[in-house]
Formats: sequence, structure tokens, C-alpha cells
Amino acid sequence: MNPVRAYTRSAVGLFLALTACEPETPPQPDAPPSDEESAAQASFEPGVTKAVLTFASDRGAFADSSKVEDVPEASRGMVRVTLLEGPKPPQGQVWVANLTEPGAVSLSTVPRDMFEELALGQGLKSEFALPEGLEPPPQVAANTDEVIVYKTAWCGVCKKVQSYLDRKGVKYVAKDIEKDRTAAAELSAKASKAGVQTGSVPVIDVGGELMVGFDRGRLEKLLAR
Repeated sequence: MNPVRAYTRSAVGLFLALTACEPETPPQPDAPPSDEESAAQASFEPGVTKAVLTFASDRGAFADSSKVEDVPEASRGMVRVTLLEGPKPPQGQVWVANLTEPGAVSLSTVPRDMFEELALGQGLKSEFALPEGLEPPPQVAANTDEVIVYKTAWCGVCKKVQSYLDRKGVKYVAKDIEKDRTAAAELSAKASKAGVQTGSVPVIDVGGELMVGFDRGRLEKLLAR
């Protein structure tokens, strides 16, 4: 017999013997997704997904519901979604969704302790009519560097504005236009001069520019100027 052929047959036989005796390895289960991967895969479908929706309601208070229809239009841009079934968000985070458009949406996360500020900072405000018979002050000096928050004691959105400014280290003056008619008259005169419609709080004066409601993105731009 050809020695090369004999060697080849022996090598093949040894290989088959070894592979035949090797135990089968069962397929390994996929590794569980990380917190970040779970969050990226989470979604909410109205009417299908079981969840509690937390949203900002009148006067800056928060309420819960299981129905998107119960969420005011102005509050749908930032809604906390607590899934009753399915993956949980990363530790210290909550799931949120933009429910302004119909249909299923992917969930994103925000820090738990920032949710209320972010939700109210979508431009929300509390209805409040200035009292009648206000006498405008003889002269309202132009505000060039001071931040003034015109507010009421019961306005939850106003409180979040102040919390935001405190956290940012921004110096400001808070004036309660419900308790202080002089402050209410001052705001009325400023709004009339600037062509800004009042009827809600907070009204924030940043360097002479008035902003009605708590629009977090716009306020950050004003403060950065």
C-alpha cells in the first residue's frame, strides 16, 4: 500500500473518531439585554400596552390615567409611561413618550428627579386673570439685567420655574401678582408696552423680554444671552 495513502486514511479515521466522541454542545441562550438595550426596545401602543400615564395637569399638578384621551393636548409632549408588563427602565430613570401623534411610539428615558421639571418646561402655564382697575405705575424702568418671575402662590408651574432657576444658580426676584397689586400693575404695564397678552402665570422677565409660561428651551436661550 502506498504509505502516503495509508497515512491519509489513518488521519481521516482519527478525526472521525474524535469528532464522533465529542459531546454535543446545546445552543446557549442569548444574553439578557442590558438596561440601555431594554430601554431602547421599549414601546407604548395606546389601547394595547398596559401602562399608567403620568402627566402635568391644570396649575402644574400631576395626574395619572391609563388613557391617552385623558391627557390634555398641551401636556402630551412629555408623558411618563409606567409599563405594567415588560422591561423596566434603567435605575434612577423613568420612561417618557411624546404622545402628540397617534399610534405606537418608542420610549426614551429621563432622570426620575427631572421628569416634573421637564414636563412642565414644555411651555405649560396656569390660567390667571389680572385684577381689574389696576393703575399703571408712573414709570416702569427698562429691565436690562434682572430676572423677574411674576407668579401666584398656588401655581405649580411657577414653583418649577423657581426650582429651575435655583438649581441653575440664577439670581431672580419673585413677585406674587395676586397678593401685590403694585407688582400686578407693573406686569400689566410691561405686557401692554411689549404687546404680550397676559392671562396666565408665570410671566418671566429676562432682561426686558417677557415670556409667558415655562418654556425651558427658550428660557435657557434667554439666560445665555
